[in-house]
Amino acid sequence: MDILESIFALIQKNFIDIITILWIIWFAGVTFGVVVCTVSSCRNRRTLARLSQRCDPGRRRDEDGVHFDLDMDRIRDILSHREAELREDVERMGLDFGLQGVLEHFRGRIQRRLVDLPGTHREIEARLRNIYAALNDFKDMSEPDQLSLARMALKRGATGKAAALLKRAQSLGNQEVAEAEGSQLAVARNKKLAAGAAYLLGQLAETDFNYFAATQHYQLAADLQPANLTYLKAAAELSYAFEEFHETGHLLEQVLKIQEKLLGPEHLDLAQTLNNLGVLRHTQGRHAEAEAFYLWALEICETKGHPLDQDAVNLRQNYAAFRKEVGRQREADAVKAQAATA
Repeated sequence: MDILESIFALIQKNFIDIITILWIIWFAGVTFGVVVCTVSSCRNRRTLARLSQRCDPGRRRDEDGVHFDLDMDRIRDILSHREAELREDVERMGLDFGLQGVLEHFRGRIQRRLVDLPGTHREIEARLRNIYAALNDFKDMSEPDQLSLARMALKRGATGKAAALLKRAQSLGNQEVAEAEGSQLAVARNKKLAAGAAYLLGQLAETDFNYFAATQHYQLAADLQPANLTYLKAAAELSYAFEEFHETGHLLEQVLKIQEKLLGPEHLDLAQTLNNLGVLRHTQGRHAEAEAFYLWALEICETKGHPLDQDAVNLRQNYAAFRKEVGRQREADAVKAQAATA
Protein backbone atom coordinates (compact mmCIF):
# COMPACT_ATOMS: atom_id res chain seq x y z
CA MET A 1 0.00 0.00 0.00
CA ASP A 2 2.85 2.35 0.88
CA ILE A 3 4.25 1.82 -2.63
CA LEU A 4 0.91 2.63 -4.30
CA GLU A 5 0.45 5.69 -2.16
CA SER A 6 3.92 6.86 -3.13
CA ILE A 7 3.13 6.37 -6.82
CA PHE A 8 -0.17 8.27 -6.58
CA ALA A 9 1.55 11.04 -4.68
CA LEU A 10 4.22 11.26 -7.39
CA ILE A 11 1.58 11.35 -10.16
CA GLN A 12 -0.37 14.09 -8.39
CA LYS A 13 2.80 16.11 -7.89
CA ASN A 14 4.00 15.74 -11.55
CA PHE A 15 0.63 15.43 -13.33
CA ILE A 16 1.21 18.37 -15.67
CA ASP A 17 4.65 17.12 -16.69
CA ILE A 18 3.37 13.60 -17.38
CA ILE A 19 0.48 14.89 -19.52
CA THR A 20 2.94 17.06 -21.46
CA ILE A 21 5.26 14.12 -22.15
CA LEU A 22 2.35 11.89 -23.28
CA TRP A 23 1.09 14.65 -25.58
CA ILE A 24 4.54 15.05 -27.11
CA ILE A 25 4.78 11.27 -27.72
CA TRP A 26 1.30 11.20 -29.33
CA PHE A 27 2.07 14.21 -31.55
CA ALA A 28 5.38 12.68 -32.64
CA GLY A 29 3.63 9.43 -33.54
CA VAL A 30 0.96 11.22 -35.57
CA THR A 31 3.61 13.29 -37.36
CA PHE A 32 5.67 10.19 -38.21
CA GLY A 33 2.55 8.48 -39.57
CA VAL A 34 1.75 11.47 -41.79
CA VAL A 35 5.33 11.57 -43.13
CA VAL A 36 5.27 7.82 -43.90
CA CYS A 37 1.93 8.12 -45.70
CA THR A 38 3.10 11.16 -47.68
CA VAL A 39 6.32 9.45 -48.81
CA SER A 40 4.41 6.33 -49.76
CA SER A 41 1.84 8.38 -51.68
CA CYS A 42 4.55 10.30 -53.57
CA ARG A 43 6.31 7.07 -54.47
CA ASN A 44 3.05 5.63 -55.84
CA ARG A 45 2.35 8.77 -57.88
CA ARG A 46 5.82 8.72 -59.46
CA THR A 47 5.46 5.06 -60.38
CA LEU A 48 1.99 5.59 -61.85
CA ALA A 49 3.24 8.60 -63.84
CA ARG A 50 6.07 6.53 -65.33
CA LEU A 51 3.69 3.71 -66.18
CA SER A 52 1.29 6.18 -67.77
CA GLN A 53 4.07 7.67 -69.92
CA ARG A 54 5.35 4.21 -70.83
CA CYS A 55 1.91 3.01 -71.87
CA ASP A 56 0.88 6.17 -73.74
CA PRO A 57 3.49 6.98 -76.40
CA GLY A 58 1.08 9.40 -78.09
CA ARG A 59 1.10 11.62 -75.01
CA ARG A 60 4.90 11.55 -74.92
CA ARG A 61 5.00 12.70 -78.54
CA ASP A 62 2.59 15.51 -77.66
CA GLU A 63 4.98 16.65 -74.93
CA ASP A 64 7.74 16.72 -77.55
CA GLY A 65 5.46 18.92 -79.67
CA VAL A 66 5.48 16.60 -82.69
CA HIS A 67 2.47 14.30 -82.81
CA PHE A 68 1.81 12.58 -86.15
CA ASP A 69 -1.75 11.55 -86.96
CA LEU A 70 -1.42 9.31 -90.02
CA ASP A 71 -4.53 7.74 -91.52
CA MET A 72 -4.03 4.01 -92.03
CA ASP A 73 -6.84 3.89 -94.60
CA ARG A 74 -5.15 6.63 -96.62
CA ILE A 75 -1.88 4.67 -96.60
CA ARG A 76 -3.75 1.57 -97.77
CA ASP A 77 -5.44 3.54 -100.57
CA ILE A 78 -2.13 4.99 -101.80
CA LEU A 79 -0.53 1.53 -101.81
CA SER A 80 -3.50 -0.02 -103.63
CA HIS A 81 -3.46 2.76 -106.22
CA ARG A 82 0.29 2.38 -106.83
CA GLU A 83 -0.02 -1.40 -107.06
CA ALA A 84 -2.82 -1.08 -109.65
CA GLU A 85 -0.75 1.43 -111.68
CA LEU A 86 2.24 -0.90 -111.74
CA ARG A 87 0.08 -3.88 -112.70
CA GLU A 88 -1.29 -1.93 -115.68
CA ASP A 89 2.24 -0.82 -116.64
CA VAL A 90 3.45 -4.43 -116.58
CA GLU A 91 0.60 -5.46 -118.90
CA ARG A 92 1.45 -2.63 -121.32
CA MET A 93 5.12 -3.63 -121.53
CA GLY A 94 4.37 -6.64 -123.72
CA LEU A 95 7.62 -8.41 -124.57
CA ASP A 96 9.90 -5.93 -122.79
CA PHE A 97 10.81 -8.48 -120.14
CA GLY A 98 13.59 -6.36 -118.66
CA LEU A 99 11.29 -3.48 -117.79
CA GLN A 100 8.60 -5.93 -116.74
CA GLY A 101 11.01 -7.35 -114.17
CA VAL A 102 11.74 -3.88 -112.77
CA LEU A 103 8.05 -3.05 -112.50
CA GLU A 104 7.30 -6.40 -110.86
CA HIS A 105 10.06 -5.74 -108.35
CA PHE A 106 8.45 -2.49 -107.21
CA ARG A 107 5.01 -4.03 -107.35
CA GLY A 108 6.30 -6.72 -104.98
CA ARG A 109 7.63 -4.04 -102.62
CA ILE A 110 4.23 -2.40 -102.49
CA GLN A 111 2.43 -5.69 -101.97
CA ARG A 112 4.69 -6.48 -98.99
CA ARG A 113 3.87 -3.09 -97.51
CA LEU A 114 0.16 -3.75 -97.97
CA VAL A 115 0.51 -7.02 -96.07
CA ASP A 116 2.32 -5.30 -93.18
CA LEU A 117 0.39 -2.04 -92.80
CA PRO A 118 1.46 -1.41 -89.17
CA GLY A 119 5.12 -1.76 -90.21
CA THR A 120 4.50 0.52 -93.20
CA HIS A 121 2.85 3.06 -90.89
CA ARG A 122 5.91 3.07 -88.62
CA GLU A 123 8.27 3.41 -91.59
CA ILE A 124 6.34 6.38 -93.01
CA GLU A 125 6.12 8.11 -89.65
CA ALA A 126 9.87 7.73 -89.06
CA ARG A 127 10.61 9.18 -92.50
CA LEU A 128 8.18 12.08 -92.02
CA ARG A 129 9.73 12.87 -88.63
CA ASN A 130 13.16 13.14 -90.24
CA ILE A 131 11.79 15.39 -92.98
CA TYR A 132 9.91 17.51 -90.42
CA ALA A 133 13.15 18.19 -88.55
CA ALA A 134 15.25 18.72 -91.70
CA LEU A 135 12.89 21.38 -93.09
CA ASN A 136 14.37 23.80 -90.58
CA ASP A 137 17.49 24.00 -92.78
CA PHE A 138 15.42 25.79 -95.44
CA LYS A 139 13.65 28.40 -93.29
CA ASP A 140 15.74 31.21 -94.84
CA MET A 141 14.69 30.12 -98.33
CA SER A 142 10.94 29.90 -97.76
CA GLU A 143 8.05 32.30 -97.26
CA PRO A 144 7.23 33.27 -93.63
CA ASP A 145 4.33 30.86 -93.15
CA GLN A 146 5.40 28.24 -95.67
CA LEU A 147 7.55 26.27 -93.22
CA SER A 148 4.92 26.09 -90.48
CA LEU A 149 2.17 25.13 -92.95
CA ALA A 150 4.38 22.43 -94.49
CA ARG A 151 5.12 21.00 -91.06
CA MET A 152 1.44 21.04 -90.04
CA ALA A 153 0.58 19.14 -93.22
CA LEU A 154 3.36 16.60 -92.66
CA LYS A 155 1.91 15.76 -89.25
CA ARG A 156 -1.27 14.68 -91.06
CA GLY A 157 0.70 12.72 -93.65
CA ALA A 158 0.18 15.29 -96.43
CA THR A 159 3.40 15.92 -98.35
CA GLY A 160 2.41 18.49 -101.00
CA LYS A 161 3.31 21.66 -99.07
CA ALA A 162 6.69 20.26 -97.97
CA ALA A 163 7.42 19.23 -101.57
CA ALA A 164 6.60 22.74 -102.81
CA LEU A 165 8.89 24.29 -100.18
CA LEU A 166 11.75 21.95 -101.07
CA LYS A 167 11.35 22.47 -104.81
CA ARG A 168 11.54 26.22 -104.28
CA ALA A 169 14.61 25.82 -102.08
CA GLN A 170 16.24 23.56 -104.65
CA SER A 171 15.53 26.01 -107.45
CA LEU A 172 16.89 28.96 -105.43
CA GLY A 173 19.98 26.98 -104.47
CA ASN A 174 20.72 26.06 -108.08
CA GLN A 175 20.10 29.64 -109.18
CA GLU A 176 22.47 31.06 -106.57
CA VAL A 177 25.13 28.48 -107.53
CA ALA A 178 24.94 29.74 -111.12
CA GLU A 179 25.11 33.39 -110.03
CA ALA A 180 27.81 33.08 -107.34
CA GLU A 181 30.83 34.08 -109.37
CA GLY A 182 34.19 33.60 -107.67
CA SER A 183 32.76 32.75 -104.24
CA GLN A 184 33.59 29.10 -103.60
CA LEU A 185 32.07 29.22 -100.10
CA ALA A 186 28.73 30.49 -101.42
CA VAL A 187 28.74 27.89 -104.20
CA ALA A 188 29.47 25.08 -101.75
CA ARG A 189 26.76 26.26 -99.34
CA ASN A 190 24.09 26.53 -102.03
CA LYS A 191 25.05 23.20 -103.57
CA LYS A 192 24.67 21.61 -100.15
CA LEU A 193 21.22 23.15 -99.70
CA ALA A 194 20.11 22.14 -103.21
CA ALA A 195 21.37 18.58 -102.63
CA GLY A 196 19.63 18.41 -99.26
CA ALA A 197 16.36 19.55 -100.84
CA ALA A 198 16.72 16.96 -103.62
CA TYR A 199 17.34 14.18 -101.09
CA LEU A 200 14.30 15.15 -99.00
CA LEU A 201 12.18 15.27 -102.16
CA GLY A 202 13.32 11.70 -102.76
CA GLN A 203 12.27 10.81 -99.22
CA LEU A 204 8.86 12.39 -99.80
CA ALA A 205 8.49 10.49 -103.06
CA GLU A 206 9.26 7.21 -101.25
CA THR A 207 6.67 8.14 -98.62
CA ASP A 208 4.16 8.26 -101.48
CA PHE A 209 5.71 5.05 -102.92
CA ASN A 210 6.70 6.88 -106.09
CA TYR A 211 10.04 5.14 -106.63
CA PHE A 212 10.52 6.53 -110.14
CA ALA A 213 10.53 10.12 -108.86
CA ALA A 214 12.59 9.14 -105.80
CA THR A 215 15.46 7.72 -107.85
CA GLN A 216 15.73 10.93 -109.90
CA HIS A 217 15.90 13.07 -106.75
CA TYR A 218 18.48 10.82 -105.10
CA GLN A 219 20.64 10.83 -108.21
CA LEU A 220 20.56 14.62 -108.34
CA ALA A 221 21.50 14.85 -104.65
CA ALA A 222 24.42 12.47 -105.22
CA ASP A 223 25.57 14.47 -108.25
CA LEU A 224 25.53 17.72 -106.26
CA GLN A 225 27.25 16.22 -103.19
CA PRO A 226 29.33 13.27 -104.45
CA ALA A 227 31.02 12.82 -101.04
CA ASN A 228 27.76 12.44 -99.07
CA LEU A 229 27.37 8.78 -98.10
CA THR A 230 23.64 9.08 -97.36
CA TYR A 231 22.87 10.42 -100.84
CA LEU A 232 25.16 7.91 -102.56
CA LYS A 233 23.64 4.92 -100.75
CA ALA A 234 20.06 6.05 -101.44
CA ALA A 235 20.83 6.52 -105.14
CA ALA A 236 22.66 3.18 -105.33
CA GLU A 237 19.84 1.23 -103.70
CA LEU A 238 17.20 2.44 -106.15
CA SER A 239 19.45 2.34 -109.20
CA TYR A 240 20.08 -1.34 -108.44
CA ALA A 241 16.32 -1.94 -108.16
CA PHE A 242 15.91 -0.30 -111.58
CA GLU A 243 18.67 -2.62 -112.91
CA GLU A 244 20.91 0.32 -113.80
CA PHE A 245 23.89 -1.77 -112.79
CA HIS A 246 26.62 0.40 -114.27
CA GLU A 247 25.39 3.41 -112.31
CA THR A 248 25.00 1.28 -109.15
CA GLY A 249 28.60 0.10 -109.45
CA HIS A 250 29.85 3.66 -109.87
CA LEU A 251 27.93 4.83 -106.78
CA LEU A 252 28.99 1.90 -104.58
CA GLU A 253 32.63 2.31 -105.55
CA GLN A 254 32.39 5.97 -104.50
CA VAL A 255 30.89 4.88 -101.18
CA LEU A 256 33.68 2.33 -100.72
CA LYS A 257 36.40 4.90 -101.42
CA ILE A 258 34.93 7.42 -98.96
CA GLN A 259 34.37 4.82 -96.24
CA GLU A 260 37.93 3.55 -96.51
CA LYS A 261 39.21 7.09 -96.12
CA LEU A 262 36.91 8.10 -93.26
CA LEU A 263 36.42 4.84 -91.36
CA GLY A 264 39.53 2.80 -92.12
CA PRO A 265 39.91 -0.51 -93.96
CA GLU A 266 38.35 -2.74 -91.29
CA HIS A 267 35.10 -0.95 -90.40
CA LEU A 268 31.88 -2.99 -90.48
CA ASP A 269 30.15 -0.40 -92.68
CA LEU A 270 32.84 -1.12 -95.23
CA ALA A 271 31.96 -4.84 -95.09
CA GLN A 272 28.33 -4.02 -95.85
CA THR A 273 29.33 -2.00 -98.92
CA LEU A 274 31.63 -4.81 -100.06
CA ASN A 275 28.75 -7.27 -99.67
CA ASN A 276 26.60 -5.01 -101.88
CA LEU A 277 29.35 -4.85 -104.47
CA GLY A 278 29.61 -8.63 -104.34
CA VAL A 279 25.88 -8.96 -104.95
CA LEU A 280 26.05 -6.47 -107.82
CA ARG A 281 28.98 -8.18 -109.58
CA HIS A 282 27.35 -11.56 -108.98
CA THR A 283 24.18 -10.27 -110.67
CA GLN A 284 26.25 -8.97 -113.57
CA GLY A 285 28.00 -12.32 -113.96
CA ARG A 286 31.41 -10.84 -113.06
CA HIS A 287 32.22 -13.76 -110.79
CA ALA A 288 35.90 -13.13 -110.05
CA GLU A 289 35.14 -9.61 -108.82
CA ALA A 290 32.11 -10.81 -106.86
CA GLU A 291 34.14 -13.43 -104.97
CA ALA A 292 36.91 -10.93 -104.21
CA PHE A 293 34.39 -8.52 -102.68
CA TYR A 294 32.69 -11.29 -100.67
CA LEU A 295 36.00 -12.57 -99.29
CA TRP A 296 37.16 -9.06 -98.39
CA ALA A 297 33.89 -8.44 -96.52
CA LEU A 298 34.13 -11.78 -94.69
CA GLU A 299 37.69 -11.02 -93.65
CA ILE A 300 36.56 -7.73 -92.07
CA CYS A 301 33.68 -9.42 -90.18
CA GLU A 302 35.99 -12.12 -88.81
CA THR A 303 38.73 -9.64 -87.91
CA LYS A 304 36.27 -7.43 -86.04
CA GLY A 305 34.82 -10.45 -84.22
CA HIS A 306 31.23 -10.04 -85.39
CA PRO A 307 30.28 -13.52 -86.64
CA LEU A 308 26.82 -13.20 -85.01
CA ASP A 309 26.01 -9.86 -86.63
CA GLN A 310 22.99 -10.02 -88.96
CA ASP A 311 24.96 -8.31 -91.73
CA ALA A 312 27.61 -11.05 -91.41
CA VAL A 313 24.92 -13.73 -91.63
CA ASN A 314 23.47 -12.10 -94.76
CA LEU A 315 26.95 -11.88 -96.23
CA ARG A 316 27.57 -15.60 -95.71
CA GLN A 317 24.19 -16.44 -97.24
CA ASN A 318 24.98 -14.31 -100.30
CA TYR A 319 28.40 -15.91 -100.64
CA ALA A 320 26.87 -19.39 -100.32
CA ALA A 321 24.36 -18.57 -103.08
CA PHE A 322 27.21 -17.33 -105.26
CA ARG A 323 29.26 -20.52 -104.77
CA LYS A 324 26.24 -22.66 -105.53
CA GLU A 325 25.52 -20.78 -108.75
CA VAL A 326 29.09 -21.20 -110.01
CA GLY A 327 28.95 -24.95 -109.38
CA ARG A 328 30.82 -25.18 -106.06
CA GLN A 329 28.04 -26.89 -104.13
CA ARG A 330 30.19 -28.44 -101.40
CA GLU A 331 31.82 -25.10 -100.60
CA ALA A 332 28.38 -23.45 -100.70
CA ASP A 333 27.04 -25.95 -98.15
CA ALA A 334 29.98 -25.23 -95.82
CA VAL A 335 29.39 -21.46 -95.96
CA LYS A 336 25.64 -21.95 -95.51
CA ALA A 337 26.27 -24.10 -92.44
CA GLN A 338 28.44 -21.34 -90.97
CA ALA A 339 25.63 -18.84 -91.55
CA ALA A 340 23.08 -21.17 -89.94
CA THR A 341 25.15 -21.67 -86.78
CA ALA A 342 26.01 -17.98 -86.43
